[in-house]
Amino acid sequence: MTTAGPAQADLSQVLHVEQRDDDLWVGAVDVLALPQLFGGQLVGQSLMAAGRSVPEGCLPHSLHTTFLRGGRSGEPVSFRVERLRDGRSVSTREVSAWQDDRLLCRTVVSCTTIDSGLSHSRPTPRALGPEAAVDLRVLAEPDGGLGRFWDDFRAIEIRVEPEPAPGADRDAVAPGAAPPQNIWMRAVDPLGDDPLLHRAAVAYASDLMLMSTAVTPHGHTTGAETTLGRTWWAVSLDHTMWFHRDVRADEWLLFEHATSAAHDSRALIDAAVFGADGAQACRITQEALIRPLT
Repeated sequence: MTTAGPAQADLSQVLHVEQRDDDLWVGAVDVLALPQLFGGQLVGQSLMAAGRSVPEGCLPHSLHTTFLRGGRSGEPVSFRVERLRDGRSVSTREVSAWQDDRLLCRTVVSCTTIDSGLSHSRPTPRALGPEAAVDLRVLAEPDGGLGRFWDDFRAIEIRVEPEPAPGADRDAVAPGAAPPQNIWMRAVDPLGDDPLLHRAAVAYASDLMLMSTAVTPHGHTTGAETTLGRTWWAVSLDHTMWFHRDVRADEWLLFEHATSAAHDSRALIDAAVFGADGAQACRITQEALIRPLT
């Protein structure tokens, strides 16, 4: 029987996958009261299954998830791993996520043992820092709170910088159709030292706040998530991540969110993720299908 996901906010349990066969894993059951299974959990558990199927020291550096069907919350998901390639320094896996006979998503994960060589990073965005940013729940209070779908969503602490940091060049060419949004996130509980778990935790968090960013060019304010749910219908189509360097998900990470384009109801959202050392640790790109409800 699959270990149930915890009611508390321990991501190490939320992301747990149990091996059933050489290439079959079953994920912990989610406890979120969402209309469908949270996409970040599917991505994070797919990454865990792929990472557990490669030799020790071979870590994911990229993933691409195509979402196919909505999953049912509260039910286990099976992750079937196909070994596409095992080279001297790069191994590639395709992970398919199933509930019974329903294929929910496919994720191609590339892993590598290369840990030296060419290295550079863009500068960290100007930011106020997590201490000066506003907790998402506090920011949402004028909008009537975050709503019932967020009640059990406590594995990740989220803080938002509502306005550009002082000194930001407002006349510079923006990376998106609206000013970028600085969002700070970290896992609530310590995650230990397994680098795979930290990358999976970042993958879990990476699916948060993207839809909110996607509609900021259309008058939405980050934090007004209740209004977002009443005004827009949205679903993720695909999700891509690149891991540039090791990262700790239980320390504050700066997610610089931006949306560069949308057309025919398909919105592109990007996020650059910066670690405590100031270097860019990850890059996230998602395409979402978003339509007004009224």
